[in-house]
Amino acid sequence: MIAKMILPLLGGSPSVWNTCLFFFQTTLLLGYGYSHLTTKWLGVRRQSIIHTFVILTPIIFLPITLSKGWFSSSLDNPIVGVLFALILSVGCPLFTISTSAPLIQKWFSHTTHSRSSDPYFLYSASNFGSLLGVIAYPIFLEPNLSLTRQSLLWAIAYILLFLLTLGCGVILWKGKNHDQILLISQDISTLDSAKSTPTLTLKVQWILLSFLPSSLLLGVTTYLTTDLAAIPLLWAIPLAIYLLTFILSFSRQSFFPNKNLEKILPLLLASLIALSLLKIIEPIWLFLPLHLLGFFGIAGVFHGQLAKSRPNPDYLTSFYFWISLGGVLGGLFNAIAAPLLFPTVLEYPLMLGLSLMLLGIATENELKPKIETEKLEKEIIIASLLKGDRVPNSLPNHNLSNDLLQIKQSLILISSIFLLACFLLTGFQVKYFNFSLIGIIFSIALLFLINYGFNLSKIRFVTSLILIILISQFYLPSMGSSLVTERSFFGVNRVLYNQKENYHSLFHGTTLHGKQSLDRDRRNEPLTYFYKTGPIGQVFQSFNASHPSAHVGVLGLGIGTLMSYGKPEQDWTFYEIDPSVKRLASDPQYFTFLKDAKSPFFIILGDGRLSIKNAPKNYYDLLIMDAFSSDSIPTHLVTKEAIQLYLEKLNQTGLLAINISNRHINLEPVLGALAKNLDLSTLIQLELNISPSEKALGKSPSHWVILAKNSSNFGELVNDPRWQAIAESSPNFLWTDDFSNIFQVLRIFQPGKSL
Repeated sequence: MIAKMILPLLGGSPSVWNTCLFFFQTTLLLGYGYSHLTTKWLGVRRQSIIHTFVILTPIIFLPITLSKGWFSSSLDNPIVGVLFALILSVGCPLFTISTSAPLIQKWFSHTTHSRSSDPYFLYSASNFGSLLGVIAYPIFLEPNLSLTRQSLLWAIAYILLFLLTLGCGVILWKGKNHDQILLISQDISTLDSAKSTPTLTLKVQWILLSFLPSSLLLGVTTYLTTDLAAIPLLWAIPLAIYLLTFILSFSRQSFFPNKNLEKILPLLLASLIALSLLKIIEPIWLFLPLHLLGFFGIAGVFHGQLAKSRPNPDYLTSFYFWISLGGVLGGLFNAIAAPLLFPTVLEYPLMLGLSLMLLGIATENELKPKIETEKLEKEIIIASLLKGDRVPNSLPNHNLSNDLLQIKQSLILISSIFLLACFLLTGFQVKYFNFSLIGIIFSIALLFLINYGFNLSKIRFVTSLILIILISQFYLPSMGSSLVTERSFFGVNRVLYNQKENYHSLFHGTTLHGKQSLDRDRRNEPLTYFYKTGPIGQVFQSFNASHPSAHVGVLGLGIGTLMSYGKPEQDWTFYEIDPSVKRLASDPQYFTFLKDAKSPFFIILGDGRLSIKNAPKNYYDLLIMDAFSSDSIPTHLVTKEAIQLYLEKLNQTGLLAINISNRHINLEPVLGALAKNLDLSTLIQLELNISPSEKALGKSPSHWVILAKNSSNFGELVNDPRWQAIAESSPNFLWTDDFSNIFQVLRIFQPGKSL
């Protein structure tokens, strides 16, 4: 919900997304730290009183809204503005709800309930709630509610959460024999603290056992959605699996550890490492489930080990703090560090390899007595105290220095993460470092940390070291037909050479973004979606005849293919969000459309919608949008407010041409609804029937829409039978900054032809 609110204001730049990720994960970590420290310092009863006021405070921030004014002074470097906006809008509510899972479990452990000695099954319930949220938002909430209504519903749900939390606090205070139970809890806490204080080694294990699945979650998601299958909403499946493994691991009847699953994992993981490194992606119907199964197995095993190593409830909040820290580190590593350290998605096979080395190694269990033993011990002491007996006064005193040491360690780690993230977010200068070498060094350092936490055998350690070195060989950019690979925060771009057909092609994952013939006679010939006899070629044939001198704007650079249509008297402006695409398209050893351009042109880096705001009104004669060819549809570029902005930049006779060629998504009904709402004239052409000769020359099927303020602006195209007006769409397809529904435009839900 917050992401959809931010998109129209700041676009989809990497600094925005990474800042949001850092903020949400850090706030979650701070919430867990608050739960741990306040219960330790104040005790459960007094803490519950304080927390009642804490959880009441966010009500004054509801319903959640974002003000455009918060960002006005920070568009060039939006990090400070984003953090400021997030703190004011969701900081307080997010912080308080992040404390709920550990606090409710801690409170429950201090009741007389029969399950209070092992409250960790409630963690399964909280993750089940998260899973419901992941599923419900795109399927039920987003398609049926505007952002305004979503925010109102969230506010109502938060008030309900406050009332339920208040009820839990009342139950905690009104419990039977509370004074005696409180005394018992204190005495048992003292006893348990003396005999089972988590060691530094155990804390490192907790961090690593949560770090690896967290990193693999983002790694497998990036790999699947870029290298394997650019399918919309595919990211939700790994996230659902991640939450499911927590549910199964911490439930009363734990599914993990599962010996049968652990037996097949080594062979499966070894296969997945090879498949990912060798770029073997076919058949997708087989490899997609295999990657998901491998992730399920690893996340299940490691989360199962976390569940096995859980301490007694006295250290419950500490346990959740450390596993939360591991999750944060995994997220920061993949979202911020990996794109800088690795030229491709190497963090995925790397984490698969390290996970493979950890299989079969039990976590440290020496500090955790059996749950049944703890329960029996507590029942015996309770029975003694209820008879009037007392726990002997000779029990060791609680070690305060231990608490202070834990606090110090926690603050150092949080500060280090904060400084590292800020350092990376505020303009790390990549050009001064050999990141291939640094990536290898980082991987080896991580191996040493794993060795410290789990005391690997010499064979495992050496094998892991060899595996890291072997994986590092895939840094080489010239493997096979790949001429160069560049990675940015937007994904991996590869230039491929097809020797048989003599083409250079630019791919973003599995999505083709342009192709150029290396034959001298065909070097300036537009190919793929931009072929001369295709829809956009027809547009330029008509447009150039009537506009020999014109201002042309293009959202999305690709390899600069459209410049082949430029005339000397025209001037062109490209808006491109990915610096890597600009570098590759401008390098004549790969592509020469820009070098050979007849028209003067400018390339403006940044989100298209935000950047075009700076253009003069009524400036462009033609605007072209080419930003919808992958699975990640930037919805903020095709809302009512966005189209209105483009129309402001077009003169009265201007045209807006939109490339909606996409394998999985059909934006035609959305543009039809927008045109009707804004009283625009439309033309559309879906070209599927490509002759074998044209296909051999590099032509691809394409789907284009043209919008204009008046039908006379279309010129000769009005009488071209290949172009038709868009069929009338339902108002339900009208996308605004306040409402969009990706499910309704998936081709699997729409009848008719598709690409």
